[in-house]
Amino acid sequence: MPSIVAQAAVPKAGTEEAIPPWLKFDWRPEIQQGIYRDWGQYYARRRLNNNAMDCLTKAMELDDTDFMSIYSRSQVQRMAARLEGALADALLAAQMAKKQQRPNADINFEYCCDLFELNQLENSKAGMANNMQTFKGTKSLIFQKRLVLIDDAIKDATGKAMSLFLLKNQKLLEHVSEITKAKAIIDDRPLWKKLKEHDKCDILSILEDEEEILSPLEIERRKRAFNILHQTFMNENWIDFIFMKELRKNPNLLNEHCLQSKDVMKKLVVEQYRIIRQFVKMLQTRSPLYYVNYLKYGNTGMLEKCREAYLFRKQYQIQRNMFENLRQIRKLRKEKRIHSLLKYVEKVMGDYYVTKTNRVMCWKFEFINEVYNTLALALSEQYEIPKNFKPSNSAMLKLLHLPSDKIKDIVPFVFGDRSTYQGSDDLDTAGQKFRKRITVLEQRIRFAKYAIEKTYLYYLISNIHLSQGRSDECYFNARKAMKESKKCNSLIWSFLNVVQILKANIILHKVERVGEALDLGLPIADKLQCPRLVNFMEVCIMCNEEELVKRSGSQVSSQRATTGSIPVIYVAN
Repeated sequence: MPSIVAQAAVPKAGTEEAIPPWLKFDWRPEIQQGIYRDWGQYYARRRLNNNAMDCLTKAMELDDTDFMSIYSRSQVQRMAARLEGALADALLAAQMAKKQQRPNADINFEYCCDLFELNQLENSKAGMANNMQTFKGTKSLIFQKRLVLIDDAIKDATGKAMSLFLLKNQKLLEHVSEITKAKAIIDDRPLWKKLKEHDKCDILSILEDEEEILSPLEIERRKRAFNILHQTFMNENWIDFIFMKELRKNPNLLNEHCLQSKDVMKKLVVEQYRIIRQFVKMLQTRSPLYYVNYLKYGNTGMLEKCREAYLFRKQYQIQRNMFENLRQIRKLRKEKRIHSLLKYVEKVMGDYYVTKTNRVMCWKFEFINEVYNTLALALSEQYEIPKNFKPSNSAMLKLLHLPSDKIKDIVPFVFGDRSTYQGSDDLDTAGQKFRKRITVLEQRIRFAKYAIEKTYLYYLISNIHLSQGRSDECYFNARKAMKESKKCNSLIWSFLNVVQILKANIILHKVERVGEALDLGLPIADKLQCPRLVNFMEVCIMCNEEELVKRSGSQVSSQRATTGSIPVIYVAN
């Protein structure tokens, strides 16, 4: 049977394509409307929903009073999981049938079923009860049978399980209720008045979208809640839901170079994920999660006992992981593998322990102190006077382990010169990688509870800026780290951040600021009572003084050469 969807309009005359036989006759609109409606029902039986929608829409355009075509399109949209459109079509068909004094039980039943599938249980029950009064005899049986199902769903959602759930989460529900009421308030005042009331900038015509920033612990909680919901309702198929969720951002499927298929595949994946999420919401409404847990764990005492046993098992395993991580950190420090130690600490503290609470991770503060102090000691051990050390032009670079080829030359700044600015076409993959890493560290700083953790994070950021040659940013973050180290009374971290400031100033050839940083670091080394660090700082001061003497001598000689080359001109009176 040939399709008529592609030939909705009469094709152009000529030899381009053949005219379908049914278009060669001058059909009346009534006959064409019947043909389109039959084609729509045919496509609906074959589950070709898009073709069925097109044909039924064309039939509705030819006859505005045909409520059966609207009813058929409502059924097609319901099969395609487009419940909002199905509800609108069913309501329109029911109103048209009532207006023509031809009420149809099937149409009204379709409307009530759409309400039920849209999780409007009360409205669906009210509609079923009204239709049982309107239709009598066998026509009311379908409403009676569905009303039993709706009553059971409402009973499950509003029984004893809901009472226990409300008592357990009363404060949280009150907070959610306040947020919902605040969003429901419609404020018709001008934007500048609303902003002024909240002490915000009242001259903005377009507001910036505020991004929701979540802590790592909250992200992990939401992820776990998402998994529990799907594991409860879908059993072993829950992994398919996770797969569909990740598929929406999969670069292998949505390849940027596939220009023709990318948009089509993205639309398809998003639509299918919306359908399955809607299906899970329907299951959650008919049989809520708290009701499922109530049936599964009827004995509350046994439930709490099993929960405590699970938490103790997690606590024991995390404690074993803590001891293992400390052994590995001490081993790396003993082997003097500084880079491996930095990567290991960042991986362990940034991915694993940041999502653990005090309930399952006892002695959390003590563990964090132990890890970061061990790391600080390992970092400070690399600053020592090498054997056979002789002061030279590059002595400070050797002492601070700075590469001589990356030291910036003093380049005069030329205003308006394009070479001064970085071009937008330059692709710096390494720089992008480091910027992403800095963003992650700044995100961790937002939710860091302890000052020693903030000190460590600021130190990492300054170290990244130093490796990229951005000495000003390195100096700025090192100063922040010093403030945090004073809060936690950590002298070793204060010393390490002074060294970071020292490196930034050496790269920028600021000899006077190098001297200030050394004067700041020497008392800290004395307080640490570490002769190695004290000796290190004294040698650095000696090298810096020699560099300062050389620079002042070169400046004096250059000034003398300049004044000696100026000719003396006598002006006669």
